[in-house]
Amino acid sequence: MRTVLLTLLAFTLSNLSMAQQRYAPLDLIGIHQLQTSDSLQFDLSGIVATGGNYYVIGDKHWNNSLYQVTFADSLFSISKTPAFSIPSNPDLEAIDYYEGLFYLASEKDGKVYTLDRQVLTHSTNAKEMLIDFESAGLTPSKWGNAGWEGLALDSENQTLYLCKERQPRWIVAINLNSGAINQFNIPETESNDFSDAKFENGFLYVLERNGNYITKIDPVSQQVTDKVSYHHIASHPDGKLYGPEKYGMAEALLLTEDEIWIGLDNNGKSVTEHAKNTHKLSGKTPVILKFRRPKGF
Repeated sequence: MRTVLLTLLAFTLSNLSMAQQRYAPLDLIGIHQLQTSDSLQFDLSGIVATGGNYYVIGDKHWNNSLYQVTFADSLFSISKTPAFSIPSNPDLEAIDYYEGLFYLASEKDGKVYTLDRQVLTHSTNAKEMLIDFESAGLTPSKWGNAGWEGLALDSENQTLYLCKERQPRWIVAINLNSGAINQFNIPETESNDFSDAKFENGFLYVLERNGNYITKIDPVSQQVTDKVSYHHIASHPDGKLYGPEKYGMAEALLLTEDEIWIGLDNNGKSVTEHAKNTHKLSGKTPVILKFRRPKGF
């Protein structure tokens, strides 16, 4: 029995190693670490761009604001926009923006909210989107810490995509005109979970967090068309960026024309010796990784 288990373990590790070699590693531009004097922990869980500015969200109950991001050398800082009210304690895990509205996914209550752009200058109320999940046999309010982690909008086809994190993982596509709900998955060949997502030019991009991949999906055929890896930065053989931690930490994804940004939620863990020595990181605040975006990806 011991021999069989060791053989299976070796086979699994070999497959993972082959997978990492099969997908192109992203070229790192730089790492920016949060600089803040706030005593409250900030767990970065989503990022979005609009109007030439960048905004992030956090997943703690006190994070009832959007936070505008400013970069300076190897650091970034955040400044609160006016607070918004939300029907329950927020557990915000994903954000996107379209035509004057921010869309927010909350994991704890399994709901999706919209927030008027005026929140950037005035306090306002988040509004719950009325989505009939039960008609599709889904009960996101009961998923606990295995619920919504990603959200992306296909504005042309009026489709909202939500990523259920794990146990099991799903991608849920919601037609905003008809209310029809469709769910699907992709082969769990390198990872068993999802976190953030973005939609661009007819493709859905998702973070497969534990595998350290960004995966490009054709939502019509529901097939994977490409993958890129950031494993060599987030899970280097000499150590992860934060620890101790056996799971992936990537929770925020942003695509620009030339770059891919990934935000890590370190859950208050300290940077590792590897991160200190290799990337000059320190303390317990999150980072945003910036990579060059491969042509055609």
